[in-house]
Amino acid sequence: MLTPRLTLITQAADVPEPVLLARLSAFGALPPEARARVAVQLRDPELSGAALHALGRRLRDATAALGASFLVNDRLDLALLLGADGVHLGRRSVAVADARALLGAGAFVSVACHSVDDVLRAAEAGADAAVLSPIFATPGKGPPLGLAVLREARARLTAASRGIALLALGGIDAASAPACLEAGADGVAAIRADFSGALPALCAG
Repeated sequence: MLTPRLTLITQAADVPEPVLLARLSAFGALPPEARARVAVQLRDPELSGAALHALGRRLRDATAALGASFLVNDRLDLALLLGADGVHLGRRSVAVADARALLGAGAFVSVACHSVDDVLRAAEAGADAAVLSPIFATPGKGPPLGLAVLREARARLTAASRGIALLALGGIDAASAPACLEAGADGVAAIRADFSGALPALCAG
C-alpha cells in the first residue's frame, strides 16, 4: 500500500461510527489515486473483542469500497481476520520483524514514536512509517513536541538515508495539517478532526 497522506483513527467516544462513516463518504468525491492515500486505523481499545471485530468488518468493507487502506492498532489477530493492509504498533506491541513474520512481508507496519530517537529506532527496525506524536496539544498525551521536533526528525532521517515515512499525530486538524507537511511529515493522522473539506488538497501530494 501507499504511505497514507491522511489516517483517520477510530475512537467511538469522540467520533461515533455513523459520524466516521459520514466523513468517509467524502472520500468518494476524490479520484482513485487520492483515495489510495487515505487510511482508517481501527483502535477503540475500550471495545470488547467481538465488538472490535464487528466494527472492523464494517470499516474493512467501507475502505475496500472506496479504495482506501485499512489498518489495525496492535491486534495482529484482528488484522489477519479482517484482511487488513497493515498494523500500527505501540510501545508494548510485538517487534516489527515479528509482525511481518505473521502478517507477511508486504504488510504495512507503522510504529508509535514520541521522540526523534524513537523515529530512528523505528527506521532501524524496518518499519514502513514512524508516527510521531503529539505534535500539538491533545487530551491525555503530555506536552506537545511542536513542529521543530518534526523538522528535526525529518532532517535526521534524511541525514541517515532512511526511507521510512514520517507521519504526524496529535492535535492536528485541517488548518494545521499543511504546516506538518511543510515541516517534513509525509502524512498526518487524527482522531477527532474532520478533514472532509481539506481532502482534495491534502491527498493531492
